[in-house]
Amino acid sequence: MRKIFYTLFFCAQILLMGTSCTDYLSVPVEADKNTEDIFGDYYNFQGFVDQLYPYVRDPIVNHICYDASYGGETIGTTTWSTGYNAVRGLYKALTTRGYYNIDGEGVAPGIWVGWKAIRIANIGLENFDLMKGTEEEKNKIKGQLLFMRAFFHQEILAAWGSIPYVDKVLEDEFKLPRFAEYTALDGNTYYGYQACAVRVAEDMQEASELLPVVWDNDVANRGRCTALAALAYKARALIYAASPLMSQYSGTSPTDLKPAEVNKALMKEAAEAASEAIKMAEDNKTAYGLLDWDHYSDMFYTVDGTTIPWSKETLWGKYNTLKGNGLINNTLGRIHLPESSVYGGNAVNCTPTQNYVDLFEMNDGTLYDKKYDGEVYTVNGEQKCTMWDNRDPRFRKAIYVDRDKPGDKTQLTLYTGGKTRSADNCQTPYYIHKFWPYNCNKTDNGTRLNNFRMMVPLMRLAEVYLLYAEAVFQSEGNANAIIGPCGISALAAVNKVRERAGQDPTDANGGYHNGFMNMILNERAVEFCFEAGQYWDDIRRYKLGEKMSKEAIQTLDFTKDWKNFARRTLVNRTFDAPKHYWLPFPTNLTKMYPEFPQNTGWE
Repeated sequence: MRKIFYTLFFCAQILLMGTSCTDYLSVPVEADKNTEDIFGDYYNFQGFVDQLYPYVRDPIVNHICYDASYGGETIGTTTWSTGYNAVRGLYKALTTRGYYNIDGEGVAPGIWVGWKAIRIANIGLENFDLMKGTEEEKNKIKGQLLFMRAFFHQEILAAWGSIPYVDKVLEDEFKLPRFAEYTALDGNTYYGYQACAVRVAEDMQEASELLPVVWDNDVANRGRCTALAALAYKARALIYAASPLMSQYSGTSPTDLKPAEVNKALMKEAAEAASEAIKMAEDNKTAYGLLDWDHYSDMFYTVDGTTIPWSKETLWGKYNTLKGNGLINNTLGRIHLPESSVYGGNAVNCTPTQNYVDLFEMNDGTLYDKKYDGEVYTVNGEQKCTMWDNRDPRFRKAIYVDRDKPGDKTQLTLYTGGKTRSADNCQTPYYIHKFWPYNCNKTDNGTRLNNFRMMVPLMRLAEVYLLYAEAVFQSEGNANAIIGPCGISALAAVNKVRERAGQDPTDANGGYHNGFMNMILNERAVEFCFEAGQYWDDIRRYKLGEKMSKEAIQTLDFTKDWKNFARRTLVNRTFDAPKHYWLPFPTNLTKMYPEFPQNTGWE
């Protein structure tokens, strides 16, 4: 632990001395400036705060050959891809690339660099009293610092499990225990995972009271954290902390396990936070709202050459200004696109598994049944396939199937032996459509390709509605219950998200899912498919991964004329409990002192 915190201290000192690290600053912190110069007024202090934003990571952009499918949503043959490692339980490999990369010096560092951001935020907070400015200016500065400190703790916490909440500048050898004890502002005492999560929630609550709901000059300030984003993260932090896995690991050590059950009190607090966030969005409809279905993709990509994909629904994420052919070659083209000569990149090809495709309901809300495999019918002389054409509209928005056209001049041939499927070791007859604009490739429209911009939101308003629904139901046991100021029930919150997509509403029993909570988890898997590790978080926090272990990961074979459909097993999923509940910490970190033990199974 000493090594990492001394590294953070050293990095922070470099930042303060004005080296190349200050490239991220709006206002460079020059070497000859003292602390009063840096922190003395709003303009310079905001420059110091601005260096925090580049530490926020996009789950796909800049992470070569890695996407956000950590739960086994996709499968691939390239050994360094997410789709290869996730289904095989190669979790250590998940820390060598992508969002959870622990190499802070590499070309694509992951969220682990958040430790540096936490250090910087604490430096800012310790020097906050030096600032002279209006109350509004002070609130903006402190709100951002608190949000960033809490955000990075939450991202690391959710993946690695219990960590110390670092709320001061560490200059000496502080042996902070992983499984800490904390007495919250409400007087309750928490341990381990929940101790850190409650600290996250408290910082996010204070940040929500200080930050603007909408920044003035929204275009210039777009991408900054807001009061609404802080409330959303407070809700997520508390819901995760209240989930069975996190409750189980809220003791004094990795072996001091508590009952793996829902903490209803924390769930209720989460519901209240989410309710406040929903009310805030409803009260500011010019700035916030669920995108209508025709503009759903605007939060993921744009191709007009000027607009950056940050929508009314996007509450938080990495504000990317990158665009063009190079962007697609190094993102989608490195993991999601076929035939590099046509579509770009190098076609690593991590494609959706049949298992994940099966999660999408039929358009009448019934569950997918394997009896629909290969059921073909004709409409106006055109062949249709029940398994692809009569589904939840989000299915075709998220996933391409055989004969789909990603452009005016191009078509995907994904039958067994088809050109697209035969290219670059594609293992299933599906491609991720969600982040790939129409006509955006070398053949169809070079202008759209050159104007392509993308991002994957880390938090969006749809999640707040589903977090609210989960928290209300788990705390009250009633899908018709209402908590907080938003005035809607858990059921109404879910159906708001479903109906936006044109999917039939569900009922208080969870429709055909055999329970409201089962429906919520499936709804999250469908709405947030391939985004930001949501599915991976859910199968861990509800301890579903261990039940899925040894599950046959399947593809679908069929002929060009859509006959002879047959499923085939590619590999059996590996999820070893308790090892795969958490990612492994860097080995040298866990050998510093006994109070910072490695996660179980990775010793």
